[in-house]
Amino acid sequence: MTMTRKQAAQRLLDTIKSKKRMYLRGVFAIVQAIIASSLIGYFTSWHFGLAAFLLMGLLIQFAFDRMSNSIKASEINAIKSLRWNEESLEKDDLEDTLNLIINKG
Repeated sequence: MTMTRKQAAQRLLDTIKSKKRMYLRGVFAIVQAIIASSLIGYFTSWHFGLAAFLLMGLLIQFAFDRMSNSIKASEINAIKSLRWNEESLEKDDLEDTLNLIINKG
């Protein structure tokens, strides 16, 4: 699937933002798992609370592995469409360059 430079720049900018948001989503998911498993353990038995926490932890890990793979694949696809190399992602003004490409049209 070929993309225009504008579409590739937008996709790369979205992947950068997604990487930044992924940490906060992870913390939020872990806090929810702790609260839910604590409630399950309080109302039933600590065995069920622990089992719920382990199961939710496994699901969270699976979801984050899939998200990180998807983000990485999107990033690689955008880099190939822009005809850049991996080292060009380490620039300080990368977001400014991408916004310039997007606004230039």
